[in-house]
Amino acid sequence: MKVESRKRQFILEGKIKSGFCEGCGQITKKVFVGEWIPSDKPKVDDLLAAKPPKKSKEAKGQHDDMLPSAENQYWIRCSVCNQVHLLKEWQIQIDRELSPEELNPCDCQVYSPHGIYAKGDALYHQALDEVGVVREKQATGSGAYVIIVEFCKSGRKQLLENVQVNSGKEKSSESLTDLIKLKLRR
Repeated sequence: MKVESRKRQFILEGKIKSGFCEGCGQITKKVFVGEWIPSDKPKVDDLLAAKPPKKSKEAKGQHDDMLPSAENQYWIRCSVCNQVHLLKEWQIQIDRELSPEELNPCDCQVYSPHGIYAKGDALYHQALDEVGVVREKQATGSGAYVIIVEFCKSGRKQLLENVQVNSGKEKSSESLTDLIKLKLRR
């Protein structure tokens, strides 16, 4: 059984972002037409292809197991000029906008104020016992970052990100009298 990638599922569902079309020279909406499937028929008449090395009788039985896996390719049509292009999976941009309703806690990262998150990440907040999706990142005046997470029940909430933990032991090692002496010397 072949495991499908999440990107492949989005492409097959038609959730493709608009992109540049080489045919009409515009940024247009793309439509999924079909999946490209390589032919397993050998190319006997192709003069440009290199001749395959001769195989022994033992290698013939192994040939079926060692077929090279082709990269996923898809037929994508431009909605303006209707030209169809064959694109590799990595060339296609998809709409990955997740909704919090379709997430499971086991599929998400556990939220911690010490973590760093990207827009679109799925989070599980243990205190709220809820899953959410990071929608925005904003910098605060102090240089820290705040992420805005959309939760199912709670709605949008601002959460801290990349909070540094300062150990109090380093600062308390100097006594008050040492600090006063330092100030008087200056």
